[in-house]
Amino acid sequence: MRAGGTGGDRALRCPGRTIIRAAVIVLAGAAALGSTAARARAQAGAATPSDPVGDSAFRFSAEARGPLHDLWATSLAVKQERVACLGGYIDHDVVHITRIEVLAPSRADSANISAIASLRECSAPGWLGTVHTHIAKFHGLPYTIFSAPDRYVMTLWRERWKARGVFCILYSDVDATCELGNAVSGHVQYEDAKRTDVGS
Repeated sequence: MRAGGTGGDRALRCPGRTIIRAAVIVLAGAAALGSTAARARAQAGAATPSDPVGDSAFRFSAEARGPLHDLWATSLAVKQERVACLGGYIDHDVVHITRIEVLAPSRADSANISAIASLRECSAPGWLGTVHTHIAKFHGLPYTIFSAPDRYVMTLWRERWKARGVFCILYSDVDATCELGNAVSGHVQYEDAKRTDVGS
């Protein structure tokens, strides 16, 4: 995701220190692009089988799994990233995702989507955070980690809503990487592989 915006959005006007922070992150992201891609390739190549649905720190109800699968299928079909709000609850650092709300896409392509709507609409405490798709690949391998622009948006969300935040990226029709705050993260299956029929 990228944190583009208009001057009318208070959280995205980037006065003072936010301008400096944005510049630093952009420069760091550009400098680390090669190593990030390499890590993504290595991580994808060495990944062990994902945790099954409901057997990890991130658990997905049937009401959430279907819409998440549809989000991935739509993203693949239109060849653009898609984003949604994540709803549910957290119990002893176990995240239970029970619902999502798909947001209308804005300024989207195969590698980015504007974060304006998600920063505004996916507000705590009503929502835990956001999920978006990673359909772009590096040398045929999925991009399984949060990018530098992703992490900038995550920081903006946490600062704006004063919450740890739950963030996920879908990188296949069954697999995701999710993160709670800065301490709990992992690769999980958000859908039962036996029930899917959408390519990755």
